[in-house]
Amino acid sequence: MKRLLARLRRLGWRNGWRLIRYHLRPLRYSTPRKVWNVARVKIQRWLRTERVWGMPYRYYLDPINVCNLRCPLCPTGLGILGRPRGRFDLAAFCRIIDEIAPYAYTVELYNWGEPFLHPDIVEMIRYAHSRRIAVRLSSNMNSFSPELAQATVEAGLDRLIVSLDGSTQESYARYRRGGDLARVRANVRLLVEAKRRAHSETPFILARMLVMRHNEHEIGAVRTLAEALGADAFSIAPIFVDTTDASQVAEWLPAERALSAYEGAPALANRWACAELWEAMTINWDGGLSPCCWVHQKSTDLGNAFERPLRELWNGPAYRSARRAFARGGPKPPLVETVCNRCRGQPLYLKE
Repeated sequence: MKRLLARLRRLGWRNGWRLIRYHLRPLRYSTPRKVWNVARVKIQRWLRTERVWGMPYRYYLDPINVCNLRCPLCPTGLGILGRPRGRFDLAAFCRIIDEIAPYAYTVELYNWGEPFLHPDIVEMIRYAHSRRIAVRLSSNMNSFSPELAQATVEAGLDRLIVSLDGSTQESYARYRRGGDLARVRANVRLLVEAKRRAHSETPFILARMLVMRHNEHEIGAVRTLAEALGADAFSIAPIFVDTTDASQVAEWLPAERALSAYEGAPALANRWACAELWEAMTINWDGGLSPCCWVHQKSTDLGNAFERPLRELWNGPAYRSARRAFARGGPKPPLVETVCNRCRGQPLYLKE
């Protein structure tokens, strides 16, 4: 709670209120069936049941795992993704949307690539929106155009996260290698203008800054830049590193502990609540089901959405085994071995 209050003071209370309103926005897509589904899932997550008599209500559908930048702490940028490069087939995407529409509140159209590089991204947004799902996307905004700005607004995108990790080109490009801050500024303005012309409140533009050692002193400047560009809100997020690599820790983690994702010294421990095993589902471009949006290797998939129905996979041996790692009273022996049985809520980023 202290960390949350400190963050709100840093970001500004008015800005924080905008973020709260944004987080409540998907509720407009509620139906009695969705509300009942969420209630069941929440109870079963609290009980940490092995079987879940509900379906996920949050989904990550990664449209493409190719990127135009080479960020030094990203598996895609490093070329260690552990999955062939490719993009979601539009027809397959629509079939998945039809399958999850009765339960889904949100679909995040991003994970390991730059979504706007997918030639059918606007159609994906439009189709998911037509099925009354809040559609959200994150982009580095280095590949955009006036035509794409107008089409994105018209398609019904609910939220766009813009990666804004520095107030100067030098600071920005330290991490967003190959990126151009001037281009990002121009492209955000294109989208703001497209919203204005259409008299549209959406997409909600959230400028997000990854806080690192070299830019932690720039939070105020980046926030000012975001406001000048016309972003609806500004937020900060921690950077993740391979905590077993001392050079990464020294180079990238912010000196201010409150801005870090890690706790403990000298060992740096990261603990996840692992709500994804009850509440969310991550589907890669090839149909592979990752246990969470953190895990990127194909070898850790819990099944394939193109081969079997999602409801069947959701309570199959792999997912049930993963949940057994977090059973009340301590981990239970897995039915089949999964990455979750090894991780148990303390994942090592950039490693399996």
